[in-house]
Amino acid sequence: MAELPTAKKKTSMHPLIVFVVLLLLIAPSAFIQGKNLPMWLLGTMIMMVVITFVWSKLALWSLRVTRIISSPAKYGEPYVIRYEVQNTSKWFTGFSLWIDEQTEDATWQNCFRKSRGWIMEVGAGETVHGEAFFWPTRRGEVTFTRICITTSFPFGIIRSNKVVHQKSTVLVHPKVLKLRPDILQSINSSEPYGQHSGRHGQGGDDYCGLREFASGDRLGDIAWKVSARRGELVCVQRSRPSLSRIRVILDLTTPTKLLHCDKDARLLEEDAIALCASLLVEAVLQEQEVGLTILGFPSLEDSGMQSGKRQLNRLFASLSRIDLDASRDLMRIETATNRKKIGLVVIRPDSAWSHHTSRDVKCFSGTQLAELQSRVQRSESA
Repeated sequence: MAELPTAKKKTSMHPLIVFVVLLLLIAPSAFIQGKNLPMWLLGTMIMMVVITFVWSKLALWSLRVTRIISSPAKYGEPYVIRYEVQNTSKWFTGFSLWIDEQTEDATWQNCFRKSRGWIMEVGAGETVHGEAFFWPTRRGEVTFTRICITTSFPFGIIRSNKVVHQKSTVLVHPKVLKLRPDILQSINSSEPYGQHSGRHGQGGDDYCGLREFASGDRLGDIAWKVSARRGELVCVQRSRPSLSRIRVILDLTTPTKLLHCDKDARLLEEDAIALCASLLVEAVLQEQEVGLTILGFPSLEDSGMQSGKRQLNRLFASLSRIDLDASRDLMRIETATNRKKIGLVVIRPDSAWSHHTSRDVKCFSGTQLAELQSRVQRSESA
């Protein structure tokens, strides 16, 4: 079968280039020869420039632009920034409006790819909403400072713009990966206090269900009739079990230059933060109470032990605000691991663990991120 010819990519020519070429062709004939037709054409071209300049300036002068930030951004997912454009004029309409974020006095370009929004029309006295899709490329806390709205309607010859100052802060949450399901099981089994619950009732008439017999249960809690039918010991649950509790300790006390690793040390620190975020998400999905301690940055306080999406957003906000270029404070890990009835996990960028770490503490490093991912996640990334 013969191959079909591929279509050539067409490129559009800017109207200003066309205008300059026509001006160079018509102007000599109009001024030197003095003919009527070239003079009319030259006058029409000048009127086009004047109309474009006046209309675009008057249309932009009556526009009010407001940036709308709704939620934090997530690494690897498109982030939508909305703009509210209000036209206060009663006579002029804005057409073909482009909205850009300027980089002057801003830091958003460090974590987002450049994007822009477009609005076809804003009528007199109307309010229109537009969107721009930004793609997060890294974790962090960024600022947006200036909005630039541009138009070259109607002929595209002259471009006019208006800059609006509005400062906004956006948090980009760290990367989250799907971990192996046995990771949390190994943490709970290595630290029995991580499964601490109030399953042993204090007596009374409360009935919350039945459960299997466990070591330490009283004879008065055994449901003898049910045990006889099932052929195994079953106890009466007189209080609801509390959630398992896990505290993740992110050890970033070692500066980037002093890490023991063969790959890029900064990427290794980001992998450690991603592993910490992934472990927190997995624990919340399994309905466990989680807490976070970040060593090396005393400004980021320890979080309380809670569960749920709100707690996860608070912990992710702390991870997003970590500035790896800032100076590190030496904090002893023993003070963070000296906690009772809580499963403890320590995450470091490298594998240089403290010799004083308790044996009951589960330790991971950023170098283990690839092997701790689930098989499905690894196949998708491959």
